[in-house]
Order: sequence, then structure tokens, then C-alpha cells
Amino acid sequence: MATPDGLADRDAFAQRIKLQLASRYRGATVEVDPMRFALHVTAPGIDSNLPLSPLHHACLREPERAPALITEYVASVERQLTPRTGTELSTRRLLWCVRTRAYLAELARASDLLVVEIATTLSAFVAEDVPGSIMRGVPREEWDARGLSDDDIRAIASVNTEERFAPMVQRINTIERIPADGWRMAGDVLYQGSVLMAPLVLAALVDRSAGDVLVATPDRGVVLAIPAAQPNAERFHRRVLREWREAMNPCSHEVLRTDGVTLSSVPRPRSRAGALVLPWLGE
Repeated sequence: MATPDGLADRDAFAQRIKLQLASRYRGATVEVDPMRFALHVTAPGIDSNLPLSPLHHACLREPERAPALITEYVASVERQLTPRTGTELSTRRLLWCVRTRAYLAELARASDLLVVEIATTLSAFVAEDVPGSIMRGVPREEWDARGLSDDDIRAIASVNTEERFAPMVQRINTIERIPADGWRMAGDVLYQGSVLMAPLVLAALVDRSAGDVLVATPDRGVVLAIPAAQPNAERFHRRVLREWREAMNPCSHEVLRTDGVTLSSVPRPRSRAGALVLPWLGE
């Protein structure tokens, strides 16, 4: 297979990645460093060089997978752009951040984070919402230095998370009717899944539904919800799986059930014996 010009030309390749990073992290400044064949990314608390050679070589080896490789690289930058700052930790910016256990397993300092389990595959950890659309997990040493305990940090992150989603509670309470396919909540690219750590939002969904609600976060910027008693709820697993497969930033295809207070995992329903099922639905 011939190598596309956009891959063979190193300058064009660097510009392509620069544009993708700049559009995703709009608060950051991204410049090409042609001498090192890297990108130099700066933002408040960030000064990082991202080498492009490994990605470039991978794309040259598998040009048919180049779009997927580039997408994975751009998504992985979130973990690499950890602010290095001498400024004091801002407790006002602490939030619960919801990700999968697999995501946490890839973080070098995951053991230093304050983590709580949500359900089978999902966890939440305390992160700082840094200007420039950057999320960074906060290591324990930073609040220890402030004389704060784990319980203090849990309480602070919970209050801040509730405040962040308070407008959503108001919208849920005033909605005239429940859509047939339930709700799709999006807009907070880094923290939308943190709705799962906002009891007031979960309680509002349950109150409006007059019963338990199924919720999922197939993309880190998307939360889906539907009343468990609604007819379309039986197809909710399929909808979540489809959105997870098509997600720009996949999170989890797990479906949870909430009574407004607790969250529990909902097993995926098995297909009826003898029914024709598309192969990808069973994966």
C-alpha cells in the first residue's frame, strides 16, 4: 500500500497533530518543534514536549490504521499533560472524575490518588480542574502538605461536584416530559461522567421518573439515562454499547441502576435462544 503524502511528509504530519491537539485543548498553546520532531505544549502549569517519532513510525508501518492511531495518541495526551506547578493546591477546583479501572491502571501514580469504587468497571478519583481543559489527578502529598485528611478531600470534592451540576438539577426538575429514549447529558468534555458522583442529580432523575433510573457514561463527555420502567429501557444496553463504540473518548459500556442514593451494575441481558443477533452485539 502506498504511503499517503500526509504521512511521509514529517512537517505536514506534525501540523496535522498540532491542529488536532489545539482543537481539543483550546486553552493550551501548541507549537511544532521541527528540530526535535515534537510538539511543545504550554498552558497554566504545563510545559511539555511531546515527541512525534513513535507515532509517525507507527503510522508509516500501518498506514491503514493511521486515523485510529492518531486518535488514540491525541486522547492519551490528557494523561501526559500533568501540570507541574509550584502554586498552592486550589481546593475550589477539586472534583470527582469518573473513569474506568483500566484507565486508572495506566496512570503512573494511581496509588497516590484518592479513589472510590462506583461499580464493576467504574471508579472515581479526586482531580483538579486546571485551566486549559486539563484534568490532573491530585496526589495525596499535596493535601497532606496542607494538613488536610482524606475525609476532608472527599467532602470538598463532593461539594464542588454537586455545585458544578446544580443547574442540571434545575433543568431536570422543570422538564415537561421524559423523552422516549431518556436523557442524553453532554457538554462537559472532561467531567460529564462525574454526574454519577452527584447524588442530587441522581435523586432528581429518580424523582422525575417516579422510580429507579438506568445510567451509563459511554463517553467521558456523555451520560445517558432512562427510567427503568420505561418501555425503551430494554434496549438501553444496546444504545449504550453503540454509543461507546462510536465515542470520540470512550469510557464504559457498563449500565448502572440508581434509586437516587446507590448505584449498582446491571448485567447485560442475554439474547433469546434461537434469536438472530448481530455478532457485534454479543461482544
